Amino acid sequence: MDQEDRIDVYTIPPNFAEEGTLFSGRVKTRNAVETAILLMVLVPLLFSLNTTVKIKMYIGMIVLVPVVTVSVIGIQGESLFAFIASFFQYVRRRRCLTEPDERYRLEQNRRKEKARKGGKRGREKRKKNRVEEYQCRSQCRKGDKVQGKLRTGNGSEI
Repeated sequence: MDQEDRIDVYTIPPNFAEEGTLFSGRVKTRNAVETAILLMVLVPLLFSLNTTVKIKMYIGMIVLVPVVTVSVIGIQGESLFAFIASFFQYVRRRRCLTEPDERYRLEQNRRKEKARKGGKRGREKRKKNRVEEYQCRSQCRKGDKVQGKLRTGNGSEI
């Protein structure tokens, strides 16, 4: 095979032409904007502290670097502010599960009974089955031998 006949295969990365990203698809635009807003708020706060420059550097390394890193990367595919908003929404709307009260138990028992009965058609079907079962029982008792075979309560033979 000649060099001219060989076909080169190039793979295109999935984030090649992704819209709304910066730095070749590494950072989403929303995350970058949120990080800039955070820095505009936190850096003046850091400089306004009444401490030495060395302590300000330590505080900046301990506080700013992790916050900025998380803000740029995001949490579970969401931006930092979206994650914080969904967390507070969860805290506000969460339910506390306690032992059910008597009214709830009665309602659940009614629903179970209704589902077990199957409505009007289910009652008609059960009534028909009861009549057939009664007729079968009246003809022979459970355990009777009929021509060498054992007859069960529903009329079938074993």
